[in-house]
Amino acid sequence: MDEPAVTAAAKRSAIASGIAIVNYLLLIAAIIAALLLLKIIVISAAIGLGIGVLLAPPLRHFQARFKLPRGVGAVVVVLITIAVIGGVGYGIYVITEPQVNSLGERMPQIVDKLQGIANRLLERYPWLDAGSSSFNIADTARTIGGKLFQGAWSGLSVFGALIFAFIIGLYTAVDAERYYHGLLQSFAPAHRDTAADFMQQAAQTIRNWFHAQLIDMAIIGSLTAIGLWLVGVDYWLLFGLLTGLLGIIPYAGIAIVVIFASLVTLASDPGRLPWVIAVFVVTQQLEGNVILPLVMSGQAALPAMPLLIFMLVIGSWGGLLGVLIAPPLFALALLAYRRFYLQRLEAA
Repeated sequence: MDEPAVTAAAKRSAIASGIAIVNYLLLIAAIIAALLLLKIIVISAAIGLGIGVLLAPPLRHFQARFKLPRGVGAVVVVLITIAVIGGVGYGIYVITEPQVNSLGERMPQIVDKLQGIANRLLERYPWLDAGSSSFNIADTARTIGGKLFQGAWSGLSVFGALIFAFIIGLYTAVDAERYYHGLLQSFAPAHRDTAADFMQQAAQTIRNWFHAQLIDMAIIGSLTAIGLWLVGVDYWLLFGLLTGLLGIIPYAGIAIVVIFASLVTLASDPGRLPWVIAVFVVTQQLEGNVILPLVMSGQAALPAMPLLIFMLVIGSWGGLLGVLIAPPLFALALLAYRRFYLQRLEAA
């Protein structure tokens, strides 16, 4: 081949490479723009995909067992799921209603007592807060609560976003095989086996995380409620329920419950405060050293420090909802890191 032909081929190759780079940059820019401008839709879609991954196996089993069409099977599975969730929720409501009502009635007195304690501390140690004269417990609680939920649902109502996520999850579960094979077609033939293996591992990772999380939440919530009942705390069942529910948020969830329970106990029965803290310390030690190793069943646990950093990053973008979806997303990112980067590094 003569030199001009080689030069022309090199130019065409360089142009093609440049176009590919531009296309990748445009794709990255479009993804970033979507994440910034449509974050609630993105989060709702992510929740919906997770719901679909969880519903797909029971839906396939139900269809195979009763020979029902996919649409009918999906409706039946959804109705069963709603009935179970609704029944459990109603049972929890009936059991905890007396304590919730009691705490609601006593909350103004509790806030007043906490305000008095805070004022005495600030008078004794004015360096704790330069603006002590304007410090207000209720306003501070409202401000913190507003910051926790700020940006969580901007642009969409809670109900609308959940409906959107549920519809995506339902369609994903019904047509899981078609979406799976369609997504595989977007990969080059040489990489489809690897992509299929990763997608199957990713789906199983989400299911394993969800199942382990449910078991852990139920156990740690029950143990906390029993421990608080044994030491005579008034709202033992409510605090145990909150421990279980907020256990879906690693580290931050239990911190919120401990602070809330400690403040309520400090205002209503200060003598039991050390016992409340002791119960949480013991149950968290049991969770970290006994419960989690059992429910994880040999799976690799999520490393604490990277998970916390990831939660902060996703939470700063998506608010409270971002924090909620951060653990499963981190589990998938960790799977991809081990599956592609570490294995390739070891093979090199």
